[in-house]
Amino acid sequence: MAATVLITGANGFIGSHTALLFESLGHKIVPLDIVPRSRDLSLLPIKSQSHELDVTDTRAFTDLCRKEKITHIFHAAHPRRDEDPKVLDFCLQAMGNILETAKEMNLQRVVFSSSGALYGQLRKKDHSLVREDDPVAIYPTYFYRSAKILGEWLGDFYSQHRGVSFVALRFSSVYGPGLGRGIPLELKKGILGQKCRPFLTRLPDDPVFVNDVAEAVRLACFCERPLSRAYNIAFDQSYSEKELEQVIRKALPEISFEIGKHPHAATVGAHRDRDLLDITLAKKELGFAPRYDLESGISEIAEWLRNHRERLA
Repeated sequence: MAATVLITGANGFIGSHTALLFESLGHKIVPLDIVPRSRDLSLLPIKSQSHELDVTDTRAFTDLCRKEKITHIFHAAHPRRDEDPKVLDFCLQAMGNILETAKEMNLQRVVFSSSGALYGQLRKKDHSLVREDDPVAIYPTYFYRSAKILGEWLGDFYSQHRGVSFVALRFSSVYGPGLGRGIPLELKKGILGQKCRPFLTRLPDDPVFVNDVAEAVRLACFCERPLSRAYNIAFDQSYSEKELEQVIRKALPEISFEIGKHPHAATVGAHRDRDLLDITLAKKELGFAPRYDLESGISEIAEWLRNHRERLA
């Protein structure tokens, strides 16, 4: 039976690029979101129309999955307000509906868009790379991290006790064309002649390009080998502010910029102060092989910005 992949949060950044990859490879997708795509993400040539449906609506979600004969789910939906405690309500209801549906319909796989933020302030004494099985202190920091922990807990429970094939992908800092924050947003400002202050999320940082993230989702969906419960997804190299500056000057020599700091560094910076992610397990078990280093990733963004300059929001 051919695969039919439902993507929640399909109009968001990761969801949109994943939908584009799956379409380009001939997979049938069912995009799902209650928020329209941003103007920039709408420039991506995605053909499938999104279903405006709330994943927390149990009956509507289940009916859609049965109607479309869903075989896989990639869950990338997440509320916009990360620091609203309702994010935990959403996570519980959405994951509950997804996992119950996966159990009842015997879906082939559920892939969860988790995050390296799950590790919190994990600094190892030897500063070695962070592995998936490293012990993580569970303490209240911010709701986004708590939601990812809760999502993985629920998925693990259904995997161990309900027979659901579940895997979490813990993404590092994801960047790419159409992202409305961070490096891509700052470079867009630069190409439009506005003040431009690109920054890294942490120092050093291990950002991963969105095309590599979408490929990791594809591998996790369709890998037939037994899977581990979670995988780190990052680029296999770290970068400094100086390297970021050099890469941008090479890719976009026409813009004026200076390296800046995260706009909310005082409140969220410490929560993200972790060691770099080890992607050995994803390489070994998924066959994950990231293709975009920082130079090629920034070059892709630069080309996209130039091609769409007249249509940028």
